[in-house]
Amino acid sequence: MSRDVFFCVDIEASGPVPALYNMVSIGAVVVSKQELRWVPEEERFYIELQPMAPGFDPGAMKVHGITREHLEAHGVPSDEAMRKLSAFVEARLRKTGGRAVFVGHNAVFDWSYISWYYERYGLPNPFGYKALDSKSLAMGRLGIGWSETNKERLEELLYLPPQDKSQTHRADYDAYYQALILSALLNRKIVASLTPPPLRTRPGGGRL
Repeated sequence: MSRDVFFCVDIEASGPVPALYNMVSIGAVVVSKQELRWVPEEERFYIELQPMAPGFDPGAMKVHGITREHLEAHGVPSDEAMRKLSAFVEARLRKTGGRAVFVGHNAVFDWSYISWYYERYGLPNPFGYKALDSKSLAMGRLGIGWSETNKERLEELLYLPPQDKSQTHRADYDAYYQALILSALLNRKIVASLTPPPLRTRPGGGRL
């Protein structure tokens, strides 16, 4: 696993699904193994995208607070944004080698947008077709239920610094906090090891 380079990715969107709605912004922070511990790296990626789809759900837009008018005036064209994300990933991998692993906190949401946008423009996805969900990882590492995997609860369970409420739902900050969660989970010993079942033997001896 030490060859894995984890890219914690957070996106903000104008609605629940790509194609009908827009990816508004992308944030990414790398988690890598340094000596014996996994830690977030200092560099952050952040970009805001020009709209390309008609959907703007008022509830979704209220979450991140970035207006349609702002995106139309200041956002980067979507294909250029995806190329910039790929360049960020590739530049990081050139430093140490390794394999890029996409990580999302509720990865199915963030992954669906990132994957769709790469496919939309015929661009290779630097993460391949796999992703790691940090909420699922938390369930296994901490022995907790799905309802306890929100960031607020993990902040308590993993003894993390409080989230800065003035920055939550800004994609690069959320990616950074997700990187703190991932690092703490990877550095933590598994709560309980499973005892393997006893070996079954054939009558008269010998393993089945």
